[in-house]
Amino acid sequence: MVLLLRTRRPSWLLPLAVGFLLLTLFAAHAAAPIAAEIPVELDAAAQERGAAELAGHLQALHDPDGSLSQAQVSAPEMAERFAPLKANFNGGFTPHGAWWLRFDLQVQPGFAEEWWLRLGVPYVDYVDVWIPERAADGTVSLRHRALGGMRPVSQRDLDTPISVLRLEPLPEGGPHTVWIRVSGHRTLSLTGGVWRLDALASDLQRKTLEIAGVIGMVILMAVVTLLLGLSLPDRKFLWYSAYLATSAVLFACSENLIAVMLLPEQPQLAVRIHNVMMCLGLLTALLFVRSLLDMPTQFPRITRLFHGLIALTTLGLIIALAGRYDVIAPAINFTRLFTALLVIALCVVLVRRGQPSAWPNLIGYSVFGTVGAVHFAKNLDWLPFTAFTQYSYLIGMMVHLIAIFFGLGLRVRLRERQALADSLIAGARLEATVTERTTALNAEVLERQNTEAQLRVAMDEQRNFLAMVSHEFRTPLSIIGASAQMIVDERLPTRPEDVQREAGKIDRAAQRMNALVDTLLADEWLESSAMQIHARELDLCASLRQLIQRYARGSDRDITFECPPQGLSLFADPMLLNILLDNLLENAIKYSPANTAIELVAQRDGTDQLITVRDHGPGIPSADIGQIFERFYRSATVKRQPGIGLGLFMVRRIAEIHGGTVSAGNAAGGGALFTIRLPAAPQDEPR
Repeated sequence: MVLLLRTRRPSWLLPLAVGFLLLTLFAAHAAAPIAAEIPVELDAAAQERGAAELAGHLQALHDPDGSLSQAQVSAPEMAERFAPLKANFNGGFTPHGAWWLRFDLQVQPGFAEEWWLRLGVPYVDYVDVWIPERAADGTVSLRHRALGGMRPVSQRDLDTPISVLRLEPLPEGGPHTVWIRVSGHRTLSLTGGVWRLDALASDLQRKTLEIAGVIGMVILMAVVTLLLGLSLPDRKFLWYSAYLATSAVLFACSENLIAVMLLPEQPQLAVRIHNVMMCLGLLTALLFVRSLLDMPTQFPRITRLFHGLIALTTLGLIIALAGRYDVIAPAINFTRLFTALLVIALCVVLVRRGQPSAWPNLIGYSVFGTVGAVHFAKNLDWLPFTAFTQYSYLIGMMVHLIAIFFGLGLRVRLRERQALADSLIAGARLEATVTERTTALNAEVLERQNTEAQLRVAMDEQRNFLAMVSHEFRTPLSIIGASAQMIVDERLPTRPEDVQREAGKIDRAAQRMNALVDTLLADEWLESSAMQIHARELDLCASLRQLIQRYARGSDRDITFECPPQGLSLFADPMLLNILLDNLLENAIKYSPANTAIELVAQRDGTDQLITVRDHGPGIPSADIGQIFERFYRSATVKRQPGIGLGLFMVRRIAEIHGGTVSAGNAAGGGALFTIRLPAAPQDEPR
């Protein structure tokens, strides 16, 4: 285990981080737009769902100086200044002025009661809401409610971390407009929906359990690492415990638990504590990273940069304590993101240096940096405010904390197993040596088996070759012997015409033997010179005509020829091309009846030149089609025909040398059909 952790470098980590980043950004943009002009429908369907979300139904107007009143923004001439939002609202950091939001309610008859407005405004200081309500006389008026992080929790209808307002009694019909004004010195964002009470209670309970579970787990990890840090001489665990503790408090502040549970009537103090924890969390993160990566030893130059960041964060902490977090908020968020990206780069360096505990840190900070980038972009209004962009930071933070915890545990495990490292390494080396020798032995056995198989194939070819050559040479030798005997036999008449006839037989037999020898020599020459072809541009049609004329003089066969009038250009070795065409045409003449025609067609097919040769013989048995291009192969149906099985083999080999192919089949009307496909353009090198 120690050996593997020391030597293997997980090269998949960087692609994993990049893939997670792309997936995160894709999910951040995955919200489907809805026409914001469509009112929020409160009907039977919404009642069955339990809620009607505001995403896609909101319209927004920026008030740069914050001077507009509700009466002014509700004027008819202001309607065109509201821009529809595709999803939820995200105004980013807007320390000056305010944002006005509006959405319409369409209340169906019988569904006007027991609705609650839920607003997710985690970092908004001031939220003002104007809700339409039905008076006793049936008129519709607007009721103003004041919420936000800088206002007491008692102004909410429910004491929950999420702002909730009761919408009763709602006027039926509509559309009725709900107006919302948000402002403050932190991130301005808003999600929301109109909920039924039972569904709202279930959702709030679920969210409370999730928050409690996360905080409890982080606190438990902080206690465990604190105990480990006290029992082990390793400050990394102590700094990690401090980092976990500040992360737990920061998360509780972000979810408004501090404001609701501890400071319900002191919202300004709760907000200031949140701002201070943002800086203190970053400060402990910097100090922990400095210890975790052994920066003074591993990265002495970058340590100076970290010291500068620590000093600036300490200054930011002082500014936050003074109540001016709005001045440094963008810088704090940017420093968080920059630190995460820098740590990712440093972890990559440590992984490449072979440190086993560096890869969990790389995973943790890669995830944290990715979701931090999404969170930072969301705060600057570069990404839409969706459930994913809101809670991806929490999910990424948990993955980050768990990965770091795992990395620290791995350090302990390695320390405990250090005493066994030498024996494990020796065992691993022995196992590697045995494996290497076994692999070499297996390779040698396989090589010998392949050699034996090749020898068997060569022996089979040699036997087939000797059988065919002896058969092919026996016939012409018998003819030569018989004719010579007739000529020299004194008991037979020696008329000149008889001598001439027998001499002709001897000549034809000698030519046949000479052709066999030429074929064998051509095969050997083809194998030895395949890489030394001399291709040049040829007129394919002219070459084919010369071939047909040569065969027409020595044969009474009818050979038809088709070729485009403009001719066909081909880059090929003239000698090899002549051997290819000669073997094809000779094969067609040999295996078809004497009174049938041979059809030769040349044509252009894309970037290739296509040559087809068809005869009207018995065709090729289906069992032989896949083997007729093999060396020395002859079908059992043509054993009586002369030949040694090299002609079609050389055809295929020459076609392959030129980068082409050859195929065989049976024509629709009967007879064999051979197709040669050769590239018209010159090839870079022979195959």
